[in-house]
Amino acid sequence: MTPANLGVKAYWDSKPCGSLEPVARKAEFFQTHAELRYLREPEIVPFAGFEKSRGQQVLEIGVGMGADFVRFAKAQAKICGIDLSPRSLGLALRNARINHISPTLLNADGELLPFADESFDLVYSWGVLHHTSNIERALLEIHRVLRPQGECRLMLYHRLSLVGLQCYIRYGLGKLRPFTPLSMLIAAHIESPGTKAYTVREVKSLLGKFCKVEVRPIVTGYDVRFGRRRFAPRWMLRLIPDRLGWFLLVHAKK
Repeated sequence: MTPANLGVKAYWDSKPCGSLEPVARKAEFFQTHAELRYLREPEIVPFAGFEKSRGQQVLEIGVGMGADFVRFAKAQAKICGIDLSPRSLGLALRNARINHISPTLLNADGELLPFADESFDLVYSWGVLHHTSNIERALLEIHRVLRPQGECRLMLYHRLSLVGLQCYIRYGLGKLRPFTPLSMLIAAHIESPGTKAYTVREVKSLLGKFCKVEVRPIVTGYDVRFGRRRFAPRWMLRLIPDRLGWFLLVHAKK
């Protein structure tokens, strides 16, 4: 693990993604967590393409509690997963076993992938790589482990979004720091230390080694909500231009 990612590891060890939701107290912990995940982020299923991954060598970077990992495994992908957080990894391992899956899960850093060159057909990562300290290095590692014509699918945060605007209003204007760069406000106040958010142009530049790159912003429930767990209805979200969305969906071909 790179020393710069120790703070990121500590953050996600303290609160694995989704573990603080009320469903965490229910007996059907992993099932209810997955249902809530796909209810709030329905974009995951078509983007990940679980059912199209049968027989593919797939690497998931940042498995969290393993919801997507389990979906890939049930679709009969040859799935391997890594996570920086040992606690998250332990939860993902329990999830896999409950679902009768023999998992390949490793505690590893996305900037230092422990795999040979050209090992995977698909590298998938949802909402993870904007937390790593050196995304340029992580993307070079992804390119290295992908086979020729292999595909990379990432979700990254979008700086020029409604969430970015809300962050600026609350922590920039609201704290009398109107000239603080938005990137610094996001790094200090959104999730783990150093969280990044990008423009479409920046993502395309970061993926310059790939031969084909598509980046699409989308509006999600996180862009308009009325409280920690009170989200705007989907019809309201459809009134907002996608260019203002907090999620960037990235497809890249090697």
